[in-house]
Amino acid sequence: MMHLILADSELEPVPQAIQGHPAVVKHAKSRKKRPSNMILDATYHHQAIRSKYGSEAERRGRPDIVHFFLMNAQESILNKQGLLRVYVHTRNNDVIFIKPETRLPKSYPRFVGLMENLFHNGAVPNSEQPLLWIEKMSLLSLVKSIGAPSILLSEKGKRTSPGNIDLPEDITIIIGGFPSGDFLSNVEFVDRKISISEDTLMAWVAAYEIIAEYERRYNR
Repeated sequence: MMHLILADSELEPVPQAIQGHPAVVKHAKSRKKRPSNMILDATYHHQAIRSKYGSEAERRGRPDIVHFFLMNAQESILNKQGLLRVYVHTRNNDVIFIKPETRLPKSYPRFVGLMENLFHNGAVPNSEQPLLWIEKMSLLSLVKSIGAPSILLSEKGKRTSPGNIDLPEDITIIIGGFPSGDFLSNVEFVDRKISISEDTLMAWVAAYEIIAEYERRYNR
C-alpha cells in the first residue's frame, strides 16, 4: 500500500484577520457567502493576503495545487486497484482523509465549494458516511499513525531517479503542497529525503511520477 501525503498544503478558510478586507468582502458578496465560509484563494484574495502576510503572499491561498494533486492521485490506476491512500495535510494541521472511492469534481469552482463545505461541516457528505473528513493532526502524528517507512520528496534530498528509488510495497510518500519556499512542519523525522528531478516539480507532477513508478513495480 502506498500512503501519499500532500503536506503543509496552502488550503485553509479565509483567516479572520483579512475577512473584512475589501477584496474578500467583494468576492463573498459575489458568491453570496460569508467571508468566514470561503476558502482562501490567491486568485481573488491576493491583495488581502499581501496586506497582512507580506513575505508569505506568494505562498498562501493555493487550493488549485490540492485540486490538481487529488485529481492525479484519485484517478490513478493505483487508487482504482485499492493500493493507494491519500491525505491532505494543511499549514494549520488540518488533515483531510479521503476514501479511495471518492470522485472529486473536475471543475475547479465546484472543488472549492466542496472544500468550503468540508471545512464548515467537518465531513462530506455527512459525518455518518463520510467520503472526506477532517481531523486535527500534525504531520508527524499522521505519519506515525500510518506506521509505514517514510520518504520525503525534496529539492534538498539525495538525487535519485524514480526507477532507482528503494520503494517497498508498504510506504509513505510526503510531497509539499505549497508553490514555493520550504516545509513549515518539522520533517526531520522522515526515514529518507530524495529528489527525483534536477528541476523544481509541481506537487501533482511529483505525485504522478512516484505513483507511476509504484504501479510499474506492483501492478497486479
